Amino acid sequence: MRRATVWSSAVLVLCLAGLCEPARILCLMSTVSHSHHIFNRALTLELAKRGHQVTVLTPDREKKPVPNLREILIEGAYEAAHEDLGYETFAEMSEMDMVGEIFGWGVTTCRHTLKSKGARHLLELAKKEAFDLVINEYGLQECLLGFVSKFGNPPVIGIAAYPSPPWANEVVGNFQNPSYVNTYILPLTDHMTFTQRMQNFLLDNYASLYRRFLYMPQQDELSRKFFGDSTPLPSEVEKNVSFVMVNTHFSTDYPKPLVPAIIEIGGLQAKPAQPLPKDLKEFLDSAEEGAIFMSLGTNIRSDKLGEASRRAFLEAFQELPQKVLWKWESDSLPNQPSNVKIIKWAPQNDILAHPNVKVFISHGGMLSTMEAVYHGVPIVGVPFMADQYPNLRRNVARGTAVELDTLRLTKESVLEALNKVLNDPSYEQRMKRLSAIYRDRPQTALETAVWWTEYALRHQGAPHLRCASLDLHWFQRWLLDVIAVVLLAAAAASSALYLLLRKVLSALFQEGGKLKRS
Repeated sequence: MRRATVWSSAVLVLCLAGLCEPARILCLMSTVSHSHHIFNRALTLELAKRGHQVTVLTPDREKKPVPNLREILIEGAYEAAHEDLGYETFAEMSEMDMVGEIFGWGVTTCRHTLKSKGARHLLELAKKEAFDLVINEYGLQECLLGFVSKFGNPPVIGIAAYPSPPWANEVVGNFQNPSYVNTYILPLTDHMTFTQRMQNFLLDNYASLYRRFLYMPQQDELSRKFFGDSTPLPSEVEKNVSFVMVNTHFSTDYPKPLVPAIIEIGGLQAKPAQPLPKDLKEFLDSAEEGAIFMSLGTNIRSDKLGEASRRAFLEAFQELPQKVLWKWESDSLPNQPSNVKIIKWAPQNDILAHPNVKVFISHGGMLSTMEAVYHGVPIVGVPFMADQYPNLRRNVARGTAVELDTLRLTKESVLEALNKVLNDPSYEQRMKRLSAIYRDRPQTALETAVWWTEYALRHQGAPHLRCASLDLHWFQRWLLDVIAVVLLAAAAASSALYLLLRKVLSALFQEGGKLKRS
């Protein structure tokens, strides 16, 4: 403990002098999703590049060794996650069922993580190493917060590949008014009808109560079994998180109030294009009528689509003059049209930067959405789950996207959506304008994330950003106690006035009666 304090003091002095190279940073980035890894690695690689010693607990591994970056692998994470959950089935769920599935997935993956050799190896490191900062990914793996005390309670900051999920807001006391801020899975705009506001209010509170009374107790129990009874529980540790960096930006979201402890770093991974592989470059260069790029992200596999959906896309593509580049995870595509090229893994950011790419058929994940905005490519959306629905709906409202009904895909609906975007130049024009707004910022998203990370190092966390609402009971945050007192006072005053008037009127009528008789 003394060693960690001395080291942190030395780092503070160096950071205040503008030299943060010696900082040791532990990154708990265990969400079982390649897209989350793509988002998070942009930060971890840049921190390592700047000289920080970065240790990452992750289910993904870099292809080549990176100086200053040490990875501790959570082995078998993807196999365990995919056994428990079929992402393609999310499109058939109600919003309430989806909340339960998402939190249930968080418990399952955290249970596997704590059983892994990687987690046990990290626990062993606590006997001989110290860290100056912990970056915890808020992607439903809170059980790992037990590592914070094992490494001497260094400051903790958060990062989320989601666009400001409700659990990130709760951690820092960032109240999101459900009258105009939609909860993270509802496809609503910031102008809601009464029915929509009611739906939003109920789902927002359902998710909050589910997390507090069902989900977090399970995370606490997992942590207790792994770390021991004396280790502070995740539900207690997260109260001291300094701030959370979230994958959103006001240009791509609706305006909403944010406390200083919510830092927008939307599009962290988006960047100028790197050269494409030769075969992809030749394919896109030769697309004289333009090209369409289709990818359903890293979790939803195109080759797992139902037969009807797959046939709808194939028959539609066959009638188009444009070339189609399709991220298809199998070796072959039955009935593949001549204008379609399949690839198992796509350098998406670089493909979207190619000038011949006119439309992006996307599931609407936040990383894909941000990259489409960054490069100015309009979207045809096929959403399946969680934030994909509101992400797409915002772009539809802006006139930069068209959304398909995922459960009712037909050749005609696909062709109609594609032709609408391809033949109406306003879609591209509006997306280019949105791209210009998104790029017009004092720092890139990556520079912002690095600056705030080093800010936490310079100030041993950022407790001064902590919102007082975290110390209030739920009824105090909603001012229900104040409203109750005001209503009681109003009721008492009204009752007193009523009794007084009744007494006065009664006296007047009695006096009037006596005068008349006399």
